[in-house]
Parts: sequence; C-alpha cells; structure tokens
Amino acid sequence: MISTPRDRASLQPTKLQRQIAAKIVEYIRDHGLRKGDHLTELALAEVLQVSRTPVRAALKYLATQDIVAPSGPRRGFSVRAPAASVAKLARETNTQTDEDALYLKFAEDYTRGELREQFSEADLMRQYGTNRGLLVRVLQRMSKEGVIERNPGYGWRFAPLLRTDKGHAQSYRFRLAVEPAALLEPDFALDKLWAARSRREHEAILARPDRLAATRFFEVNTDFHETLAACSGNRFFHHTVQFQSKLRRFLTYSWNYGIERITASCQEHLGILTALERGDQEWASSLMRRHLQLAANVTPVLISMERGTGSNERTAEREPNSRE
Repeated sequence: MISTPRDRASLQPTKLQRQIAAKIVEYIRDHGLRKGDHLTELALAEVLQVSRTPVRAALKYLATQDIVAPSGPRRGFSVRAPAASVAKLARETNTQTDEDALYLKFAEDYTRGELREQFSEADLMRQYGTNRGLLVRVLQRMSKEGVIERNPGYGWRFAPLLRTDKGHAQSYRFRLAVEPAALLEPDFALDKLWAARSRREHEAILARPDRLAATRFFEVNTDFHETLAACSGNRFFHHTVQFQSKLRRFLTYSWNYGIERITASCQEHLGILTALERGDQEWASSLMRRHLQLAANVTPVLISMERGTGSNERTAEREPNSRE
C-alpha cells in the first residue's frame, strides 16, 4: 500500500532511527539489492551492530517513504524503490554519525602509532576533546568487537591479537582450519538469492576498482566470508567467522588496497561462488583454502611499523599485492 502525506507526517522518527534508516538505504545500494529483494530485521541488526528494535522502527519509517514495503506478517520487508531512486537517496544522505567518525579516527591514529597501547577515558577525552557519553559508546563498541580490553585495575588496553607477526599468523591458521571446513558441512545450503546479489557486487567492483573505498571493499569481503559460514548450517562456524571479522575491522578501515589485489580477491571470490553454484563443495573448499593462504602471506602495515619499517615506504611496497 502506498503511503499518504498524512502517514508521513504522523511518523516522526528519532535521530537514531533516521541514522539507521540512512544506513539501511546505503546497505540496499551497496549490496545491489533490487526491487522485491528481501530484508530482515535480524540480518540488518547484525550488519549495523544495533538491536532489532531501532531497525524495525527505521524500516517502518522507510516504508512511509516508499523505499521498502512489508512482506507480510513475520516475513520482514522487501525493497520497493527502484535501484536508481535508492542510489540517489543514498548520495543525498550524510550517514556518518559522530560515533562512526570517532571510531574511524581511533583506527587511523592507532595504525599511525598515535594512540598508546594502554589508556584511560580521561586520556582520550583530553586528546580528542570529546564528551564522555560519546567516548563511552565508542569504547563499548570497540570492546564488543574485541579490539580493546579493560585493564585489571584502571583504564583500557588494545588487544594484541592481530598486531604482531605471531598474532597475524595464528589468525590465518585458524581461519584456514575453519572456513574451508565450513563449506564441507553436511547441512551446507547456498543462499541463491544472496549468491546472485554477491556476484553483482563483485562484478560492479571489477568494473571500477579505482573508484572503490577501502572500507567498502572490506564490507563486501566480510559479507562474503560471513554469509558462506552462515550457509554451513552450523552456527559455531558462523559465530567464529564473525568474531574474526570484528577483530580485523578496526585495523582494516585504515588500510590502502591496491587495484591489483582488489581485482584478484574479487575473482577468487567469484571462483568460489561458481563452484558452490555447481554443487561442488570440495572444489569450493580448496579454492577457499588457496584464497586464505594467499592472504596470509601479506604483512599488515601495523606489523611492519612494529618492526620499525617506515609506514609510507612499506605501504608503497605492499599495495600491488595487498590482501584482505
């Protein structure tokens, strides 16, 4: 049912709901969703890292704007607006919140060595001139993602898991043990609608890799690995891959990806998808293993800095073969 002006006027979303609504619009655009494609509160809540309640309210608000439409009782929503309209709305909407901006600032400064390994809330308030409420929300988000840990007595410290050679190697050995195995689970069932959408996303990136932001590449990559783990039908695989993604997210947001690596990664992903669409889980698992082995061979900038290598020089050397 098409909403009326009275419907639109009667719904006054909160600031948070408007922000989430804008992010949902970006999600629709960035994932190449088309008119009629399905949306669920649970999936959006996981992607946006918020509870389902504000997501539900944001979807209802977007329904009054004719961007989405209810699919029926307990069936979520579907995209209503044509792709061109969604893309136009996404371009016109500034979706970066103060929380997002501070989070990204922490990530950038950490990779440049401008944040100490141990710190207090008072330290960060003085350094960044931010209010405590906003700071606490960002720290809680970082803690939930496994980026920081509380000190036994006072303050916080960054988790060392992915900052050292050993942590980097252990992370990939763990992923090599988990992700190829997930594709061989007896209950594995490929989500064909998602697979088609993911293929469109990767093909769009291959068409113009020079226009791609590093954050966007990371989100597409994360969605690929996490969704395949979910398709395993084994929630332990899914939760494990999600946790690894959260650990890498903070550091990856400030990385620079070379066009050559972006292209190679997308092609590797498409090869895995093709094998799964043909029902060849064994070959898909082998391709996934090779994909992760290639990624493990690249040293992140942070580890190079810990060794004493200049960040600009190392980045220039690394870009052509950057791995996700």
